[in-house]
Amino acid sequence: MTAHTDTLSQTDGLRASWRVIAPWAAIVALSCLTIYVWQGLGWRSLPGMAFTALLGAALALAIVRVAPAALVVLAPLLLPLERLWVVFPWELVYLATAALVVLHVMIRRPAWARLERIELLNLLLVGWAAFSVFWSAHVMDWALSLRRLLGGAIALWLGLRLARWVKRPLFESGLLVGALSLTLAAIVRRQSSGLSEMRLRIDRASATDLGWGTANAIATILLVLSPVLVEVGLRSRKRWLRIAVWPALALVALYQILNASRAAAVLFFGGLMAQSLGHSVRRRATWAVGLLAVLAALLLSPLGEGLLFRFTSLRDLGSMVVRVWYWRAAWQRTLDSLPWGLGLGQGLTYPDSLQNIDPHDYWLVLSSELGPLGVALWIGVLIVLWRRIAQVARTPGWEGTGNALQVAFWLSQIHTLVEPTFQGVQYQFLYFWVMGGYLGYHAVAVERARGGAPASISR
Repeated sequence: MTAHTDTLSQTDGLRASWRVIAPWAAIVALSCLTIYVWQGLGWRSLPGMAFTALLGAALALAIVRVAPAALVVLAPLLLPLERLWVVFPWELVYLATAALVVLHVMIRRPAWARLERIELLNLLLVGWAAFSVFWSAHVMDWALSLRRLLGGAIALWLGLRLARWVKRPLFESGLLVGALSLTLAAIVRRQSSGLSEMRLRIDRASATDLGWGTANAIATILLVLSPVLVEVGLRSRKRWLRIAVWPALALVALYQILNASRAAAVLFFGGLMAQSLGHSVRRRATWAVGLLAVLAALLLSPLGEGLLFRFTSLRDLGSMVVRVWYWRAAWQRTLDSLPWGLGLGQGLTYPDSLQNIDPHDYWLVLSSELGPLGVALWIGVLIVLWRRIAQVARTPGWEGTGNALQVAFWLSQIHTLVEPTFQGVQYQFLYFWVMGGYLGYHAVAVERARGGAPASISR
């Protein structure tokens, strides 16, 4: 009787697992098929539109079956895809997730729906940016830039509340598949370009162009994901997640070497070294020796020739000098536009020596477009964000996560001094998605530890 009962329980367990796996399999299959048909028929053709609409409806039904869990993974997974008309596929997914949360808030009106201080400050920044339309010469540039800021605000709002909707390992698996999809898409695009290795070094950007971002933009996004993925690999409660993270990080490291973006590569390996400081002395030494050995092996191998070339070629070193010229011109633009700034998104078309060129420094973008008030509001957002991260690092059991977020915070701030980072729609989304998500999970954990946690939507 006992054996029969055990057999029945195992069968029920298999059926339960299949009920969970089947919708995910359907979602992946429908997503791949939809993209294939979309690209093959063309979305403007009548058959392409009809077939894509049918598959989209089936995909939506499959997502509803496990929503919003599937959406949390699907949004980062679709990051490499190009824009469909005026929106990206990942935008549709995370906006659908936000719509589900908004619907729940309107029906239940939970206490956790109230805006937090960091959200209010960020919305003040977005509001000031929106108000600048009254002195913006090019409304379309203003609208596109406002969309980017609004995307970051929505991602932050949603990320802070994800913990009441899906479990943390699922959120982290979304970050993992996002890093994997971006890295694989970039490497495949680079290796299938048909260019020689020397040509790839010269035309790095065009060789790894995903349509919305080139080599450095992709390396920038991966730089934000790396510290938290390291922490997932070290401390996740899910064994499969711990195992899966390390090959993904190896691919990210390989891309950083192949891509040869100087700032991103240096900060990637420097960030890993900095993250080791959050461990015991023995583990820290093991980590440092292992990392240095891997880095030395990569640099001494043929894979590292491109990165070494970037630090020795006079042509490539000249780009560092050009950035100084960018900053000087952007600072002069800031002085010329005091006190209100040029207006959101007006920098690229402003008729000066920097016209159609990004300053490669987000602080100078803010100061020239939104003036001192815009800079002050952004500083306020960062101060509150840092204090929240420090609170995470002081919470017992969350020290590693807090350390990873601190490393990610400083990597982003250092990198934005030399590369366009927050100027990208994908970067704005993913940065606030990561930060907001982990802050939200920490807040819920603290509430539950105190015994006063509000009911979650989904346990």
